[in-house]
Amino acid sequence: MSKARIATSRESDPRKVLEAACDLYESGERRRSIKLFRQAASDGVIEAQVNLANIYDAGDGVKRDFEAARYWYKRAIDQGSPEAAYNLGISYLNRDNFRWARYWLLIAEKLGDEDAKELLAGLP
Repeated sequence: MSKARIATSRESDPRKVLEAACDLYESGERRRSIKLFRQAASDGVIEAQVNLANIYDAGDGVKRDFEAARYWYKRAIDQGSPEAAYNLGISYLNRDNFRWARYWLLIAEKLGDEDAKELLAGLP
């Protein structure tokens, strides 16, 4: 049993659950990591919400699910995450939905994301 599994089987601190999820993810144990990301995300850990959204958006270890990705991005944005707003904007941009891409990139810019500002300048 890996250290991450031992830690999470007894751990209730959401930050430690996030750390264990990251360790599992990096070691290739996608299924187990996703469960832990979901646990930490549900407990309000912004990084877990963004990571889980990225996983759903890319279909990395799960079925690709834009609605689930958008849900978790928005939860993180509600807590002030510029990274989540930027990633959601990019997700819309990748779907050629420039209206919503611009909207979320503007939110990201307002939250302090410099990359969003640069990208907005080049949008049609």
